[in-house]
Amino acid sequence: MLQELVVYTALAAGLSTLLVVLPGLARARIWIGLPLGVAALEGAGWLAGLITVDPLVPILLPIAALVLVALARILVLRHWSWPAVQLFTTLVAGSVLYLVYAAVITVLEPLGVVGWLGSIAVWLLEVTALGLSVSYAFELLDVLGRRDRPYRRADARHRPPVAIQVPAYNEPLEVVEKTLRSLAAVDYDRLLVQVVDNNTPDEKVWRSLEKLCQELGPRFQFMHLENWPGFKAGALNEATRRLPAEYEVLGIVDADYVVEPTWPEELVGLFADPKVAFVQSSQDYRDWKDDAYLRGLYYSYRYFFDVSMPSRAQRDAIIFAGTMGLVRRSALEEIGGWNPDCVTEDAEASLRMLGHGYRGIYDQGTPGAGLMPLSFDGLKKQRFRWSLGGIQMLRQHWRELLPAGPHRLRLTFGQRMHYLLACLQWFGEALTFAFTLVLLLTAAFLAVRHRLPVRQLVGAVVVVPPLFLGVGLLRALWGLRATTRCTWHDALRALGVWFALSWVVTLACIRGLVRPRAAFLRTPKQEEGAGTLAQALNSSRAEVAVAVLCLVGAVAIPLSVLTPATLVLAVLLLYQAAFYAAAPWAALAAEGVTLTEFRRIYKRSSQNTGDRPAVAGGVPIVPRLAAGLGAAALVGILVGTAQSGPPPPTTELPPIGHVAGEIKKATPAPPTPSATPTPQPSSSPSASATPKR
Repeated sequence: MLQELVVYTALAAGLSTLLVVLPGLARARIWIGLPLGVAALEGAGWLAGLITVDPLVPILLPIAALVLVALARILVLRHWSWPAVQLFTTLVAGSVLYLVYAAVITVLEPLGVVGWLGSIAVWLLEVTALGLSVSYAFELLDVLGRRDRPYRRADARHRPPVAIQVPAYNEPLEVVEKTLRSLAAVDYDRLLVQVVDNNTPDEKVWRSLEKLCQELGPRFQFMHLENWPGFKAGALNEATRRLPAEYEVLGIVDADYVVEPTWPEELVGLFADPKVAFVQSSQDYRDWKDDAYLRGLYYSYRYFFDVSMPSRAQRDAIIFAGTMGLVRRSALEEIGGWNPDCVTEDAEASLRMLGHGYRGIYDQGTPGAGLMPLSFDGLKKQRFRWSLGGIQMLRQHWRELLPAGPHRLRLTFGQRMHYLLACLQWFGEALTFAFTLVLLLTAAFLAVRHRLPVRQLVGAVVVVPPLFLGVGLLRALWGLRATTRCTWHDALRALGVWFALSWVVTLACIRGLVRPRAAFLRTPKQEEGAGTLAQALNSSRAEVAVAVLCLVGAVAIPLSVLTPATLVLAVLLLYQAAFYAAAPWAALAAEGVTLTEFRRIYKRSSQNTGDRPAVAGGVPIVPRLAAGLGAAALVGILVGTAQSGPPPPTTELPPIGHVAGEIKKATPAPPTPSATPTPQPSSSPSASATPKR
């Protein structure tokens, strides 16, 4: 009966997804959602009965599922609509039942010591992947299926002195001038603008910025730091130390943002509550509507601020995202300032402020707009930094984020879970790569008429991997369109951007685990105007290597062993090939962006290039890891297809974990830091769609 339960709950989750994505049903009233939900559960029972050839499935399992959903809504998810509760409950049930099924098969199957050890390792990967999948679904449904919103109250009479800090490194004057002139127009009488130039090597560059500050008047204060340690965190700590004591609220604005005149006056009244430590506005971007690639990039960014942050706000677990935010100076000084040992110092500081009993407030307004990286090279460096910061936060605070144990930070259970999952979601990309290798090794073993020595899927459960993959992609696209109002084409482009950054995030995860100190990404140098296919392939050669391996396996395996299971395997390999092929697509699309005069100037900005001062070493993008691990699989596939002989002893499917993840990201991370990750087999836009920093 266990196999029937796995198939039924997977189908129920799939049909419940179709129910939720229909226009207007995500928040449907119970008298609409309940009848449609019951119909979806009955339909899943009918399909499961056909697949499993069990006459009791269409009768018993829908009733049991209905009772389970009702209990979940009454006891836990009372603020959600019925369709949202049903989708989440069936997804959780399907994930748990699959893991139980996989554990039973592992124990009962005579695999030997090597097979058992390998199966246990794969099972642990599946636990992680399915756990991340559930977390992505919860976040999405917590926003689109919830019927209430948190309330905030600002005191218009509270008008403390505010110091806006603008950190800059090697910025073209034409870029930062727009930012400073917008701040000069801000309608707030008790305002100081502190421009902090951090280690710009060319004196002409920072001298011109200093002259501009002098021209803009006494509201502007300029400081240049030479050979200063600690990156952005170190520079901001020193800038805060030099501020007069009267400035009790600090604002951070990146050097490429144009700010509305009403900011920060609309938000400073929230600091009348002494427990409010920081207020984070939703970040927005400009100069993107004319290009298809930039539109996809824009919507990939927006997911974090339209889904991840509103969900976190329900449990007072938002992050400070590094720009367009205000922070109480005394709270920041209480925790010791920004942490120079974390490259996402803003998100890490917000965790510590919450842990000291303060609150963070999320404002979904967009009082400013910045610029997104125009080059794929700069985008990769930015995403590498965000994900590396998420791993560094996990290394520094993992004990504090565990539900049990001695804690120094006074965090609630919800805050711990949001921050923990935001850090862990970056590993979704590494899981994607790990399961890609499992697919390739399975294909190689089948090609040479052998079986991979791990537990396999058998029987009707072979329908579950493509089902989870399909509905996961559908939920991701639905989440994008429902929150950003983008077109289907732009939603697909946003999905492609998330996929394109998977390998970079994988590298950051590895880098963050093996070394605690910061080291930024080093990428192949590109010549101006070299927007060719060869250049795109060169800048993403690791991803191209993995994609080619998957494509060869997808074509070769059905030619070697043609069964329903190997056809499913081929489909999964084709998906993985397209997944990693998104990187050269994004590189080529970025090179095709029309360069206006201002965009040519902005391409030199560190906001675009991702460059940082005084970085020793770095992490190169090389295809060696992918090619080295995949070489054996490729040889096995090619040799196997050239052989003839009896079919392999079994033709089962590999584990499901790599397709069970929800496509959410983007981290950023997470959350993550200026995080939250990616819709893809095991990643999220949390991880991938994280804030600009």
